[in-house]
Amino acid sequence: MSKNSNIRLIKIIADLAIFLEFTSEEQLDADIAVEMMEHMAAELQLLDAEDRQNIVRDFLVISAEYTGDKSEFVKELQESFGLI
Repeated sequence: MSKNSNIRLIKIIADLAIFLEFTSEEQLDADIAVEMMEHMAAELQLLDAEDRQNIVRDFLVISAEYTGDKSEFVKELQESFGLI
């Protein structure tokens, strides 16, 4: 898979995580959001060490595409997902 494709996939993961984290409880059940975040983390943790390291790097790279709290949130996804 190309580097650009990897970055696009990481951005999709980040966008979904942002949606789950920042959507109000009136619009999205908090328990469902947490369950989905945990599921994403579990799947990402199954990747081999090199792939996890690439994802960590890519989260840092794409965090610059966001502003404020969302940028910080994306930077912290590596730890939230248990990749480091």
